[in-house]
Amino acid sequence: MCRVFGIALTTLLACASAHASARVLQPQDVFRMHWASDVQIRRDGGQVVYARNSNDVMSDQVVQSLWLIDTATGAQTPVTEGRGHYRSPRWSPDGTRVAYLATGADGRTQIVVYGLRGDRAVLTNLVEAPTEIAWSPDGKQIAFVMFSPVAPPMIGQDLEKPAGATWANGPVVVDKLNYRADGLGLNRTGYRHLYVVSTEGGGSPRQLTFGPYSEAGPLAWSLDGRSLYFAGNRTEGWDRGPEDWRRFTAMTLAIYKVDLADNSLVQLSREVGPYNAPIVSPDGKQIAYLGYQDQHIGNQSVRLHVMDADGGHARVVSSSLERSIADAQWAADGRSLYVQYIDEGITKVARMGLDGSMDPVVDHLAEMSGPVQLPYAGGQFSVSANGKIAYLGGSTEDLPEVFLAQGSKKQRLTDLNGELLSEAAVGKLSALPVKSSFDGRSIGAWEVLPPNFDPTKKYPLILEIHGGPYTSYAPVFSAEYQLYAAAGYIVVYGNPRGSTSYGEEFANQIYNNYPSHDYDDLMSIVDAAIARGNVDTDNVFVTGSSGGGVLTSWIIGKTSRFRAAVTQRPVINWTSWLLTADMGAFGARYWFNKLPWEDQETYWKLSPISLVGNVTTPTMVLVGLSDLRTPVAEAEQYYQALQLKGVPTALYEIPGASHMVIRPSQFARAQSAIIEWFDRYRTSAKH
Repeated sequence: MCRVFGIALTTLLACASAHASARVLQPQDVFRMHWASDVQIRRDGGQVVYARNSNDVMSDQVVQSLWLIDTATGAQTPVTEGRGHYRSPRWSPDGTRVAYLATGADGRTQIVVYGLRGDRAVLTNLVEAPTEIAWSPDGKQIAFVMFSPVAPPMIGQDLEKPAGATWANGPVVVDKLNYRADGLGLNRTGYRHLYVVSTEGGGSPRQLTFGPYSEAGPLAWSLDGRSLYFAGNRTEGWDRGPEDWRRFTAMTLAIYKVDLADNSLVQLSREVGPYNAPIVSPDGKQIAYLGYQDQHIGNQSVRLHVMDADGGHARVVSSSLERSIADAQWAADGRSLYVQYIDEGITKVARMGLDGSMDPVVDHLAEMSGPVQLPYAGGQFSVSANGKIAYLGGSTEDLPEVFLAQGSKKQRLTDLNGELLSEAAVGKLSALPVKSSFDGRSIGAWEVLPPNFDPTKKYPLILEIHGGPYTSYAPVFSAEYQLYAAAGYIVVYGNPRGSTSYGEEFANQIYNNYPSHDYDDLMSIVDAAIARGNVDTDNVFVTGSSGGGVLTSWIIGKTSRFRAAVTQRPVINWTSWLLTADMGAFGARYWFNKLPWEDQETYWKLSPISLVGNVTTPTMVLVGLSDLRTPVAEAEQYYQALQLKGVPTALYEIPGASHMVIRPSQFARAQSAIIEWFDRYRTSAKH
C-alpha cells in the first residue's frame, strides 16, 4: 500500500504504477516487518511512548526498542539505545520520566527510569525478572511483581560426589498438579509476590506479600500511596485450580489490598472468581475491576465491576454488554470508564457510564504477539486526562501502528512498514457473507485474494482455522495469509460457533461438544467462497493450528473434498491430551463435564483419532518439539496412524519451538513448507 501524505498528483500516479507492478511478499520479508505494541500516553496527552517490535535477522528473535512521539508534531525520539529486549514503558505521574523493563546480555531483567532530558538510571540489580511495574502517585516508588524461589521437593538422599567427578544430573521431583507451562518448561518452585523499590537513590526492593501464594498484576496504588491493590487467591488448594499463564498464577482470583506500613492484607471482592485488574478512580473512592462469578462452563463474558475502595457496594456495570471487557481505564471525571472489547471480531473502545450506558470511541484496534502473525482480534489503548486516546490500530493491509484519537479526529502517528509495503504488493481482504448450513446462523468470515488478482481466473483455496477454541479472528493483516496469497491462493477464514465476541450462547454451542457443528460452519465458509466464482473447486486445501489443528483433523475425517491438509499443533486424543498437557486442570474444569475415566465415550467421540479410519486426504502434521500445550505425542500419534493406514503424510517437527513461542526463521520456513505441501497435490489450474 502506497504511503501518501500531501504529495503531488504526479507522485500519486508514480506510486500507483509502482504498486501495480510490485513484487509479492516472500518468507524472508518477515525480517523486514515492524509492529507497535504497549502504547502509553502521557497524562497531559502531549507525548506517547510505545514499543517498536521487529524480527531480527541476525539473532533470529523478536527485538524491541522504545520510542517517544510528540503528539503535536509527530516527531519521534528513541528512549532506548538500539534494539534489544525493552518493554512495559510506564509514565511517571508528573510526566517527566518513563520506567521500563530491560533485559541485558546476561538474561537478567531490571527496572530502568528514563528522564526526558536523556538521563537514564537503572533502579534494580535483580536476579529474578520483575513484571507489572506501577508508579506510586508521588513518583517516589515503583511497585512490581516478582518470583520468589523456594527449595524444590526432594525424595531420597543425595550422595556425596567426589571432587572432580562427573555425575549425571539429579532427579526432578514433582508434587503439584500444575507443574509445567508451555514456553517455560517445568515450573520452578516458588511464589510471585509484591515488591516496591525507591526511585530516589535506589536501595534494595522491599517485599510486601509473603507465604505460599502467588499474586498477580496489574497493580494499582491508592491515591494516598499507602496501599496497593492486586489480584490473588489465598484459599486452601488454590494451586490445584487452572492456571492463568499470562499472569503465572491461578485463574481463580479475588481483589486484595495490602497496606505498605504493616503488610496487612484485606480481601475486597466478596467471592473468589477470575477477578483481576483493579483500577482506582480519580478521587480514590472507587475501585473498578474485571471478572465474573465462575460457573465452570466453556465461555463466560468478563464483566466490568465497580466497588467502594473498602470493598462495599460491589456491582456489575457492563451487564448490558454481552461481550468480554479486555481492559478498562477511568475517565478523568470519575463517572465513566473507557472499556475495550471485541464485537463480532472487531476490537473496539467505548466510554461506559457507571449506569452501563455506552458511547463508541474508536474501533479496528489490532495487536500482534511474536513472529506468528495470525489475524486474532485484540488491541491496546491508553487515555490521557484530557480525553486523548493513543491506541494500536490495524488495517487489512498493514501491521499494528500507533494512532491518536480525540473526539471524532483520528490521526496515525507511525508508519513502520512504509518501505516494505511500497515495494511488495499484498492481497486484498474483504468480508465474506456466510450462513451456516446447519441452522442458518450468520458466521463472520473474510477472504484474502492473491495480489494482482484477476477476476477472470480460477484460484486454489486455503481454509485456515483459528485456535482457542474460545477466541476470534478479525479482518486485520496476517503475514501468514499474505504469504499464502502471494503463492497464488485465495485464503478464507472465519469465526465458527465456539468463537468469542458473538455472545456467550454462540460460544457455548461447543461446550462439551467440540468439535461438532463448527464443522458445518467451516464448510459453509468454503461454500460461500466458491459461490463467488473464482475458486478452482478441484484445488481446495485446509489448515489450522492448535484448536484449528483439532478441526483440520476432524474435517478430513468427515469429508474428502480437500486435496491436502496440514494439521498444526493438533489435539488428536482428548484423553491423552488432558493427562499430558500443561492445561489439564483447565480442560477438566471448563471443557468437559467429567474426567476421562468417568465418561470415556464422550472423550473418544470428540477425538479426531476416532475418525482416522475415514481419512484419505494427504496430510502433513506440524508441531514444535517443546510444545506442552498440545504435546508432541498428539501430533506423532496422528502421523503414525496415517502411516499405518497408508495415507500420504509427513511429520514436520520444529526444534525448540513451543506452542506459543517460535523463532522468526522457523515461522518463515514453516509457511514455505505448508505452501510446498499444498503445491505438491495441486492439479493443473483451471482457466
